[in-house]
Amino acid sequence: MATDQQVQEFVHRIEEGRWVKWIQLGTLIAVMSGLFVAFVLDPWYWGLYKGLSHPKAIEQAQIAREIARGNGFTTKVIRPLAYSQFKTNKGGALMNRLPDTYFAPLWPVTLAPALRMVKDKWQMSTRDYVYVGDRVVSAMAMIFFFLSIGVNFFTVRRLFDKLMAVWMIIATLACSLFWKYSMSGLPQMLMAFLFSCALYTLIRAVEAEQEGRSPMGWLALMAATFGLLTLAHGISAWIFAGALVFCVLYFSTRWKAVILMSGIFVLIYSPWLYREYRVSGSPVGISAYSILYQIRGSESTIMRSLDLDYSGVSPTVFRRKIQNEVADQLGDLIANFGGNIAAPVFFLALLHLFKSQLSRTFRWALLSMWVFALLGMGAVGSDDENRLSANDLNVLFIPMFSAYGTAFLLVMWNRLEINLSLLRYAFFGLILAISSIPMANLLLCGTKSPVQWPPYVPPYIAIMRDWTTPEEVIASDMPWAVSWYADRKSLWLPMTIQTFIDLNDYERMGGKIAGIYLTPLSGNKGLISDIVKGEYKEWAPFILRNVNIKDFPFKSVTAMPLDNQCIFYSDRDRWTERVD
Repeated sequence: MATDQQVQEFVHRIEEGRWVKWIQLGTLIAVMSGLFVAFVLDPWYWGLYKGLSHPKAIEQAQIAREIARGNGFTTKVIRPLAYSQFKTNKGGALMNRLPDTYFAPLWPVTLAPALRMVKDKWQMSTRDYVYVGDRVVSAMAMIFFFLSIGVNFFTVRRLFDKLMAVWMIIATLACSLFWKYSMSGLPQMLMAFLFSCALYTLIRAVEAEQEGRSPMGWLALMAATFGLLTLAHGISAWIFAGALVFCVLYFSTRWKAVILMSGIFVLIYSPWLYREYRVSGSPVGISAYSILYQIRGSESTIMRSLDLDYSGVSPTVFRRKIQNEVADQLGDLIANFGGNIAAPVFFLALLHLFKSQLSRTFRWALLSMWVFALLGMGAVGSDDENRLSANDLNVLFIPMFSAYGTAFLLVMWNRLEINLSLLRYAFFGLILAISSIPMANLLLCGTKSPVQWPPYVPPYIAIMRDWTTPEEVIASDMPWAVSWYADRKSLWLPMTIQTFIDLNDYERMGGKIAGIYLTPLSGNKGLISDIVKGEYKEWAPFILRNVNIKDFPFKSVTAMPLDNQCIFYSDRDRWTERVD
């Protein structure tokens, strides 16, 4: 039987002794594990996880699967603009193994080993609603989300203290935007991890400078991390530019540091530029055409074109686009920071003289990087999909911004000289509660639909695998989903019917086009404004299902679930010939 002294020692170990950190770590791991299971596996059928939701996430996932197959960085999504670029610069491309020249490589390469572990489940069954590959991709994103929290903990602890670092963890876990990006399958969580590593190395470099030691080693490591970050998404180069500006203004070595950092960054990133040039004739592939977004219509319009019209494109037009995008970003700061109301307070914290010289200095580094990130998002544009943008960089800054904002609010509270601890806890609890409203809405108000409908019904997209052969191509208004779930090459429906007929007649896609699959992406539109006069106006008769198919190669038609809102035009009746 334990003595009173042994009991007291046990309690002391729990409350203040060596067991404290392990209890705290165990609690954190338990909370994260519970959230991981709830969001990705959804065992209680909350309707939280419905599969991948963003087109660019799905497209990168199918590239990762091709890498896992040993096909290299290739894609089954055929963009007409990419086909045109290959034809112009390289005389054509091997369409059976079409190199992807749009996406940065690091996220698909990271996903490939995880997808290979479930290769026996690559073929989706019509009895499954959520594809196992979707869960793998989201699980990987969530793991990097958790890793980024761990790195940010050590950064915030250096800037302020352990209590503020713990607060940052709680505020980040309560931010629904991180969970949405994790479930979407976009590379933002990998980017968040790499960015958090870059910030940690930068803060160590600042510490070395303040202590009279050489910061060059840490700056070199930071540049390498930024190189990897840019390999995860090319737009991240804008953040690196902001880091360079800060280094020029702050470090005593100045230009030596900048030259070193730039050299390491180029050394890491340039092999990918060379690969793009070797396979497509352009060092940036077709990704550079994204800057024409809004100037030449939607990205869909740009990527579905064989020839782009550059008339009227001028620096003035680009300036106006960037100006409008930046104004939109600034006008919606709280939403862009995931509803975390402490994050925008960072800008007020710039006016406060923190006691720590490190805290005072590092906020200007954050500001410089964020300003350049804002310009980068303005230049490329925001392709919002359910309020998630593949070009979003704001999400990377939320943990650090919220830490500074909360620290500033704490300083303001202390100046009120209210000595009741309970009121202080209530005040900061209120801040957390308000910031957590989007998270609560996500947890409690989600629909019970098992799929991302509209427009995705994975099992009824996967069924087209049985209707076609691997050599055939399916044209569609959402080729990323066809290539991922049906595992078939898919042509993004060209802008004109004549272009489609030419590509089909001469079998320029490396195989015969088996049919056209149309979905709510083109059908759930305003009748006159978006269908008859919109970007799919040439295909309006097919979308509205009043086309005269006598003069068209595809004369067999079948409506598909859900509610017959999808339709498949084919050269023959493939659906009644198949064997289940």
